[in-house]
Amino acid sequence: MKIDVFSRALSTRSRRTGVIAATVAASLALMALGGGIASAAGGGLAPPPVAPALIHVASAVPDRVILTPTETPATTQNVSWRTSLDVTTPQVQLATMTDGPITSSTTITAASTVEMATDLGYKIKYHSALMTGLAPDTAYLYRVGDGETWSEWFEFATAAASNEPFSFLVQGDAQNDVKSYASRTFRAAYEARPYSKAVVHLGDLIDTDVADAEWGEWFSAAGFENAYLNVIAAPGNHEYYPGPQLSRYWKAQFAYPENGPAQTPELKAAFSENVYFTDYQGVRFISLNASVINGPELDAQTAWLDQVLTENPNKWTVVAFHQPVFSVTSGRDNKTLREAWLPIFEKHNVDLVLQGHDHAYGRGNLFANEQNLPAGADPKTSQTGPVYMVTIAGPKMYVPDDLATNNWITNGANLRSTNGYTQMYQTVDVTADEIHVESRKVTGELFDGFTITKSDDGAKLVTDDLTPRDSGPGSARTTINAPELPEVTIPSGEPTTEPTTPPTTEPTTPPTTPPTTEPTTEPTTEPTTEPTTEPTTEPTTEPTTEPTTEPPTEPTTGPTTSPTGGPTTPTNPPTEPTYTPSALELSATGVAAGGSVSMKASGFKPNEDMEIVLHSDPITLGYTKADAAGAVLYTAHIPAGAPIGKHTIVLRGLESGATTTADLTVLAVGAPSTGVKDLANTGASWVGSAVSAAGALLLVGALGLVFVSRRRHATGGAR
Repeated sequence: MKIDVFSRALSTRSRRTGVIAATVAASLALMALGGGIASAAGGGLAPPPVAPALIHVASAVPDRVILTPTETPATTQNVSWRTSLDVTTPQVQLATMTDGPITSSTTITAASTVEMATDLGYKIKYHSALMTGLAPDTAYLYRVGDGETWSEWFEFATAAASNEPFSFLVQGDAQNDVKSYASRTFRAAYEARPYSKAVVHLGDLIDTDVADAEWGEWFSAAGFENAYLNVIAAPGNHEYYPGPQLSRYWKAQFAYPENGPAQTPELKAAFSENVYFTDYQGVRFISLNASVINGPELDAQTAWLDQVLTENPNKWTVVAFHQPVFSVTSGRDNKTLREAWLPIFEKHNVDLVLQGHDHAYGRGNLFANEQNLPAGADPKTSQTGPVYMVTIAGPKMYVPDDLATNNWITNGANLRSTNGYTQMYQTVDVTADEIHVESRKVTGELFDGFTITKSDDGAKLVTDDLTPRDSGPGSARTTINAPELPEVTIPSGEPTTEPTTPPTTEPTTPPTTPPTTEPTTEPTTEPTTEPTTEPTTEPTTEPTTEPTTEPPTEPTTGPTTSPTGGPTTPTNPPTEPTYTPSALELSATGVAAGGSVSMKASGFKPNEDMEIVLHSDPITLGYTKADAAGAVLYTAHIPAGAPIGKHTIVLRGLESGATTTADLTVLAVGAPSTGVKDLANTGASWVGSAVSAAGALLLVGALGLVFVSRRRHATGGAR
């Protein structure tokens, strides 16, 4: 937009002024490039919009409309939306379901409005309203606006007061190129279960916490889905990137129950509307924050989790968070989290533990839960405990670990199903005595599935189940039943035998029996025995030995290696071995617990996500991103509870798998740092600064020329 403004201001018929305008434009472009403004969001697969501010700027017309659950979804409903600052009377109109235009409605004033500046230069408002006094299991119409300007009419249905069947969807990390790629996954899932009542997002919805364009793409990717069903989201580490606090967009646009840990004002603020639970038609959904797990925060979440599960009155439990207890990719190991939460999940026999973060798919259970199964259950396909699942919706993929030594196996868990380099989604159908889960590729192909059956006394069995179901229970319109297709498609004797038997018996049997018995018996026995023995043995032995041995060896070995490696090579990045990071440099060799240490390295994959871990007892210190040249400069906080002594800091590229390490001694709290070193910015950082400075100088010169040119023109000087 700056270029457009300057171009219009400087446009004259003079060739000299044209050069000036071009110089100004080039200067601004150089400044933008130097400052990183022109870089694609997250270094993703698709180019950024030409002018994101023009695409995502807010107006009085409501956008980013989203439903989120309350503690009582049978009688209340949250809704949030975005506008420009022009809107001063945000409100909701609510009406009962009708098959024509709305003739009467109730107006509800928005309960809260959050105003904020965006990274794109404009300001926005987020509004939230609570709809109360609703009837259970009832369909409604609603729209949001300000009394004059309105959204379209949307639909939603309240939860039933009892444990009625329903379906919900699961989406792993969207994060990068959300509109370009993750939109396919969002929409494929909704198409598979158009009557879903909720969707569970497992963190890293976007890449950069304050990027308004990225949040805009996330809403655009989901389309009207967010305004029709309840969105249950858990925060990921990228909702804290670059942080250090949780994205201010989170509470502004997601209204969640305030029933998380609140032992102190600090804990209440840290977990407000990101650690919570809601009960929906017999299922307790629990959201945890796996990015805030140091010291008191981890203890508070763990105690709260145990209490919420102990007091759970529902038959089913689903827990969602970002970093997984068992990792699928990139040599990860969330030991701290696993040691705290895994015993709680097992103690309460949670049904589904849903996670993201690893940019791959994995599903399994503890080996211990494959013992002492009910009679007739096969441990190869069955187990009795919680199901742990890691999934990915977006296009960014990481390097899967070797199955023989993966993080599941080394920690007593069976990785029953795994998949890499594939966008996936999950559909979950909840009925009276079972939960059926299907994991599908973005193309709709069924990849993995299982069914959890549970009696009222709590006896449970989880069984692999690859029988697809074409739709699930429930409907957004309560007067319309779900499609009957599943009952016909799933193997069932009754529907099949009735239509098939009558037509088949009459026409098929009479013609078949007489002709078949006569001709078949005589001709078959004679010709077959004689001609077969001789011709078969002779021609087969001679021609087969020579042509078979020679041709297969050459064509088989040649073509097989390249085509077979073909699919594997692009999916498992071949460039991985070529990324050889430099030695990791630290700002000090010894740092006090509770202090900070800076680090830098180069040679990573450009723009890839980086993970910083303190070993040997793994403590995740944070996440960052390599710059466009593959260089990393990061400052990490050493937890106050870190053991005193020698450690190793490991900097890992999460897409290339490349690592570099450095030794660090953790000193007593308050001790001065040792071996202090100044880490100067090098590489792409100074190049960006230099280019930006050069652009600024060019801009000053261009504006000087503008001033001289206009002064000459005003005084009648020569052009």
